[in-house]
Amino acid sequence: MTAVALGLTVSWFASAHAQGQGTKSAALTEQDRAEIQQLLVRYSRALSSCASKEYAELFTPDGKFISDDFRSAKHFELYGKSATLVGREKLIELVETEPYCMDPKQREARAQRSGNTNAAPPAVVIEATAEGAKGTLPLGRGGGRYEDVYVKTAAGWRFQSRSVFMPPAPATQAAPPAQAR
Repeated sequence: MTAVALGLTVSWFASAHAQGQGTKSAALTEQDRAEIQQLLVRYSRALSSCASKEYAELFTPDGKFISDDFRSAKHFELYGKSATLVGREKLIELVETEPYCMDPKQREARAQRSGNTNAAPPAVVIEATAEGAKGTLPLGRGGGRYEDVYVKTAAGWRFQSRSVFMPPAPATQAAPPAQAR
């Protein structure tokens, strides 16, 4: 009887241990971390140069961009103060409606500056998750941040979601300008 009880205990422990393994985070290699860092560099370059399709390809097909505070007049008009944009078509639209992307002179100037390939990867804190990884990085100096979920695909690491939490708006910044009537 003791042997049966011992066998059941060992069996239960092995089963519980195996189940726990399924929920544990997979370890990230240094290569994974480097690839995620490069994903962030490519994100910045695509956004700065208004490369909307390249930007959208950095996300999974059902990827999400979430903002708690759209501040440009066009984005406010399209999405309201906050929104979750899902899918590559919406991500393309997001970039194409950036104020500097809609102004040919600003767009050209930014495209020339974004050609700098010596840009240092941003300071991101990356943690392994059961699905892939998550990252947090500061946005500006005012306390904003990005919270990312990354997944490894056949095409490499991609954003499953990117949430932006904008820093508080300066007291002098008014609501987005009203559209001309």
